[in-house]
Amino acid sequence: MIVTRKIILDTQVPSNGLYVSVLNITPQVQKLAGEVYVANGVVTIFIAATTAAVATIEFEPGLIADFQETWSRLVPINDIYRHKFQWEENNAFSHVRASLLGQSLTVPIVGRRLTLGQFQQIVLVEFDNRARSRQVILQFMGEAGEQ
Repeated sequence: MIVTRKIILDTQVPSNGLYVSVLNITPQVQKLAGEVYVANGVVTIFIAATTAAVATIEFEPGLIADFQETWSRLVPINDIYRHKFQWEENNAFSHVRASLLGQSLTVPIVGRRLTLGQFQQIVLVEFDNRARSRQVILQFMGEAGEQ
């Protein structure tokens, strides 16, 4: 059985100037996992965007700050990127960051529950330099179970 659902989120630009916003979407994904008829299987979480990504992380303020600062060092905002000259946009860093982290994630489901580690949450990571409306597409695949 395959069931597809969407989560629509509006993202914001963080005030710290690092252009890395991290949103915990675990509750929404788990809620949908409990509502679909897939009892055991997997869910693929996909962000339909080139300047955002999905991942897992411990959603704790200190680690989120470390995560944001690391992206600032790995892919600096103020480097010269050819994308700016092609499209007159100044968000090439966000495309590079998102492609490095990735747009999809697969999580096993057992008994209608996500099988995440104790401190592991699913996050949407917004790298763009402006607020966006994002579609997270969830595709549940596996054995059907009673609702």
